[in-house]
Amino acid sequence: MLRFEMSMTLPSAARSLRREVFMEEQGFSYEFDDTDNRALHLVLFDGEEAVACCRMFPEGPDSWHIGRVAVKKDRRGQHLGEAVMNEAEAALALKGAKKVALSAQVQAAGFYKKLGYVQVGDEYLDEHCPHVDMEKLLGSAPAGAKEGTK
Repeated sequence: MLRFEMSMTLPSAARSLRREVFMEEQGFSYEFDDTDNRALHLVLFDGEEAVACCRMFPEGPDSWHIGRVAVKKDRRGQHLGEAVMNEAEAALALKGAKKVALSAQVQAAGFYKKLGYVQVGDEYLDEHCPHVDMEKLLGSAPAGAKEGTK
């Protein structure tokens, strides 16, 4: 059974999942930073197993950043990343957020585009990996979505 947990401190389940995905699988060295101390952390569990997570932090009075979106490798393709993003956006909307920004790995930008995010700015390297900044106005429909369809 899937369930979400949100925390003001970095849960060990999110720490383990991020280490597994970003450090062990993708080779990043600098995964944990001071932002973790001021972020909201969202973890999606299937039973007792953490299968996806993200963190959220304010960037302005009505603007937030979602980052460190991770899905367990053997659970990808099951729409868990989409579920985490939808839950995060809903939580931020309740906090008055009107805009959400993120830094997407270029290889994942299509995923965020399907969720309604648009690229702003040029490609850049974060550690060794190409990234692009993306943003979305909350309440806007995903790109290509038609009314009455999912």
